[in-house]
Amino acid sequence: MTLAEEARSVPEGPAELGLSLRQRRGQALLGTITAAHFSHHVTNSLLNPLLPLIRDAFAMSYAESGFAVSAFSIASGLANAPWGILADRVGSRTVIVGGLLLMGAVSVALTTAGSYWQLLFFLLLMGVVSGSYHGPAAALIARTFGARLRGTAMGIHITGGHLSFFAAPAVAGILATATGSWRTPYLWFAIAPIAFGGLLWLVAPRVQERTEPGDRFAAVREIANVFRDVGPIVSLSIAFQFGLAAMLAFLALYFVDARGISPGLAAVLFGLPQLAGVIGAPLGGYLSDRFGRRAVMLVGLTLLGPAVLAIAVVPNEGLPLALVGFGLLFAMRTTVTETLVMDTAPAGRRATVLGAYYLANAHVGGIGAPLFGFLAEAVGIASAFNWIATAFVGLSVVTLVFGRRLR
Repeated sequence: MTLAEEARSVPEGPAELGLSLRQRRGQALLGTITAAHFSHHVTNSLLNPLLPLIRDAFAMSYAESGFAVSAFSIASGLANAPWGILADRVGSRTVIVGGLLLMGAVSVALTTAGSYWQLLFFLLLMGVVSGSYHGPAAALIARTFGARLRGTAMGIHITGGHLSFFAAPAVAGILATATGSWRTPYLWFAIAPIAFGGLLWLVAPRVQERTEPGDRFAAVREIANVFRDVGPIVSLSIAFQFGLAAMLAFLALYFVDARGISPGLAAVLFGLPQLAGVIGAPLGGYLSDRFGRRAVMLVGLTLLGPAVLAIAVVPNEGLPLALVGFGLLFAMRTTVTETLVMDTAPAGRRATVLGAYYLANAHVGGIGAPLFGFLAEAVGIASAFNWIATAFVGLSVVTLVFGRRLR
């Protein structure tokens, strides 16, 4: 039963009572799933910021570091579509909660890795489990909130992830430095997804959008229809993601190796864009509700290239401001792109279509990370960052010149 159906089932009373019930249940669900989003990322957000310490523990090269990031990212991307299909069949609530419980278990298992190959295996496993969240969660939000408020609701939900990507690395950096081991945060933080998974099980509605049986190719056709409607502009956003994922994978290493910053402070700086995302995500959602998804996305992508360049050229003292500006635009891009795909997907297959989008979005990041690692090996990590920043500026110029044709 949906929230609207539950409200209509309230016995005899004014219309305001039903509306109030829908609002309260919607607010409770949004608050709980935002907290669940936070808990989903408390351990799977630690690889990039702790990469300097993990690199030293396993004596990894830049290329090997890139493959470690790729193992997680590609597995997460490939897993999104199957998890989305499953959520459309058995319900988003079941898939999300099961994934959160598994995330806690895999986080503990990762701490037992004793070699580089064992590390890769557990990162692959964590990636597979990570694919269980975003598509089903977005589908649950889309079912609860109408198009007029959907961007804002999605933006609020995404703040949970951004806050986790800020707070978890900062605390993890302190814990890892204090204990002398990168394993400690993975062990202690594992309790969060388990606890919030249990809470979400109690709050989320026990419903799913059932699709029509018997047509095995309906999902393929509907994904193709979504690509036809929004594919060009979403593809442009994913092109930015290719470089962004590679850059973020090596950001903490860049701070340590090229900027001379300590690993603990590098982990904190890594989280600053995510802290800015706490504002950028709901702002992007609100602006897209008011001015349109495509317009807000194009403005954000046009400004994103110069924001990346600022990170590469400002002195260390200016890094916090540059990272905050980048984080605002990064969060707006993510929120608006996901909401645009959500709006276009048919109600009965939202998790499937969103899973396909997340597959492409995470998959390109997994490809970009080892390529950036090879580039850093060849020219040095400082030069590699300068090159990728220049490429982003060029992509923003392309967006400015040709973006209107995609509207």
